[in-house]
Amino acid sequence: MKRIALLSVFALFVGGMSMMAQDAPQHPRRGNDAPDPKVVAERMTERMAKEYSLNDEQKQQLLEANQALMEKTGNFRHASRRRPHKGEARPERKDRPQLTDEQREQRKAEFEKRRAEMETARKDYETRLQSIMTKEQYEAYNQKQKERKAKMEERKKDRRK
Repeated sequence: MKRIALLSVFALFVGGMSMMAQDAPQHPRRGNDAPDPKVVAERMTERMAKEYSLNDEQKQQLLEANQALMEKTGNFRHASRRRPHKGEARPERKDRPQLTDEQREQRKAEFEKRRAEMETARKDYETRLQSIMTKEQYEAYNQKQKERKAKMEERKKDRRK
């Protein structure tokens, strides 16, 4: 009798856990669907409006610029192949498909094309930002970008060690 009660409690526990796992929110960095570009643009706008003290008119213009940027670049970020995260098993080399030289060149050309498109979109975005922000706000933005880039470079160095 005790075994039956224990087994039924265990079964309910396992069933409940599996149901909760199915309802778990999806996270883009864990290999699930990418976030909606509009949501990303809105979050970006809110953060920047607060950080650089933008007025309502600037905020609206910035939202439009951020949405345009996300529409142009959002798809590129998730177009590359998914890499395993820390703790995740990496596929063995023998399990990976072997590419021909032609396929490698084609992938390289696609990558360069996407890179050029993203660079163009980023330059257009920077131009729009200059027209939206005051000189002081734009200088603060540039300073923050330089700090972020330095932090990113530092993290890259730490990973290589």
